[in-house]
Amino acid sequence: MNVYEAIARRRTTRSFKEPITEDQLRKLLIAGAMAPSGSNVQPWEFIVIDDDKIIAQIAELKYLQSLKMNIDAMELNDPKIIEKIHQQALPGPLSLQMALRQRNAYQNCNVVAVCNKKGHGIGRKPWMNVENIASTWMCIENMALAATEDGLGMQISILREHYKIIAEKLLNIPEDHELATMVMFGIPTEIPSKREMGTIRPDFSWLHRNMFGCKSE
Repeated sequence: MNVYEAIARRRTTRSFKEPITEDQLRKLLIAGAMAPSGSNVQPWEFIVIDDDKIIAQIAELKYLQSLKMNIDAMELNDPKIIEKIHQQALPGPLSLQMALRQRNAYQNCNVVAVCNKKGHGIGRKPWMNVENIASTWMCIENMALAATEDGLGMQISILREHYKIIAEKLLNIPEDHELATMVMFGIPTEIPSKREMGTIRPDFSWLHRNMFGCKSE
């Protein structure tokens, strides 16, 4: 498989049969660490989590976040529902199946917290953190393509807002770093043949020339 085939075949794995070996995991982490970074600061850090209690806590955070996201979406579509939420009048959990799926994705796999060093690291302003964030996500993409090449499954599980803060405290992430995302690796139950959400945009429908909105012929 060449790199273009890996790009085309990469899919998100939603469930795993079993974890990968330590050697396989280290191979993927090394692939990630070979990503480019601004001024070669290499801002990434990895926390391999094999404590079942910690994994369960993080999976629960993802579960709660997923439920909250569904409530937020309902509020956007119908502001009147805010009052219903405050009155606790909603009938049962929202989109429980989706939230449970997010939590269950943490089973039978290797769980890795990918961290990002805040700031640029060479004396620039902290608000230039965007450079390190971009580099860290290139690192994550490297791992995704390497996993595809090796026939392994990978899922990215992003924690946001106070769920992210709780996870950072749980993992003892220092103040000068932040949690970029949780990543799960494993032997996939199945690899989807196509993407589960959205539609594939036609080739070059996203291409502009010189200015946004100026389409190429």
